[in-house]
Amino acid sequence: MKYYFLVTLLPDIRRDDRKIALRFADLIDEKRFIAPDDWREVERLLLARDILLLEKLLSGKDPDVEPTLHDKAFWQEQIRAPREGPEFLQEFLRRHAEERSFGPEAVDRLWEGYYDHVVRSTDSPLLRDYFQFEKLLRNVLAAVRARRRGLAPSDHVLGEDEVAERLGRSGAEDFGLGREFPWIERLAETKDPLELVDAVEGILWDHLDERIRRYTFEFEVVLAHLLKLRLLEKRLALSEERGMEIVSNLEAV
Repeated sequence: MKYYFLVTLLPDIRRDDRKIALRFADLIDEKRFIAPDDWREVERLLLARDILLLEKLLSGKDPDVEPTLHDKAFWQEQIRAPREGPEFLQEFLRRHAEERSFGPEAVDRLWEGYYDHVVRSTDSPLLRDYFQFEKLLRNVLAAVRARRRGLAPSDHVLGEDEVAERLGRSGAEDFGLGREFPWIERLAETKDPLELVDAVEGILWDHLDERIRRYTFEFEVVLAHLLKLRLLEKRLALSEERGMEIVSNLEAV
C-alpha cells in the first residue's frame, strides 16, 4: 500500500534540528489514514516508549513519557503483579520481583527483550533490520565501556550470535570487526560520554538513511521518520536535562 498523502505530509528532519515540527504524538493522530497491519508496526515503535517509561519507574524515577501504549499507572500495577502486556515484559518483571535489583545489566536485558520481540513479530523489513542493527550497536557499546572499566566484555554482551561471541573474546581494539563495521573504531576512540551518545545517534541515523533510499511512498518511509523522531527527541531531552543540570550547578555556587 502506498501512502502518498502521509509521506508528503512529513516535514524534512535533520540530525541538527533543535525543534521538531511534527512530533511522534502528532503522527499518532493520523491513525485513520493508516491500514491496520501498518498501524501494528507503529504500535511496536510505541512500545519502545513503554520500555523507557518502565526503565525509569524501575530506576525509582518519576517518568514523563508520552505517548505510550500504556500509561504509568498500568506499568506500576504490572511491576507489583505482572499479568498484562507482552509476554517478554511479564517474564522480565517476574524476574525483577525475585532479584529486587535494577542495574545496568537489567537495563540491557530489558532492551534486548524489546529488540528480540520486534524482530520476531514485525512484518516490516526496515524495522527488522533496524532493530537488529541497534541491538548489535548496543552490544558493541557495552563491550567498549566494559573494556574501559577494566571489566571482561563477555560479561556485558548479550546474546549468543557470532558478533556477540567475538565482542566477548577478542582482544583487538576493534574486536576484529572493524572491516565489517567501520564505525566501531569511532566508538572505541570516543571518550567523552556526550560525544559517544552523539556518535551512536549518528551511526543509527546514517544506517536509516542508507536503508530508506530504496523506498518512496511505502509505509517504511513513515516508519523511518518515526525512528528518526525517536532519536531526535531523545537528543533534545538529553540536551534539556544537561541544560537544567548546568543551571542547578550555577545556582548552587
